[in-house]
Amino acid sequence: MKKDFQKILDRIAKENHTTPEDVYREMQIAIDAAYDSPDPKVRKNWETIPFKGDRPTPEEVIFGIGMMLSPGNGITQ
Repeated sequence: MKKDFQKILDRIAKENHTTPEDVYREMQIAIDAAYDSPDPKVRKNWETIPFKGDRPTPEEVIFGIGMMLSPGNGITQ
């Protein structure tokens, strides 16, 4: 998965004339802002994304959302 995620970062960076590190950093900033939301609906959504640390990483969010969108998970696509 790490290699696939790196390919995604590389492609986004290339398309936006920046570096993969900047893309990753901006993703983490956006995730942190969303994670800090006091909105009860937003807080409940975070319960569906598994992560190991204090807050989710970009890899964990992408993987979690991918799992939610996988066939057979009960979410209508």
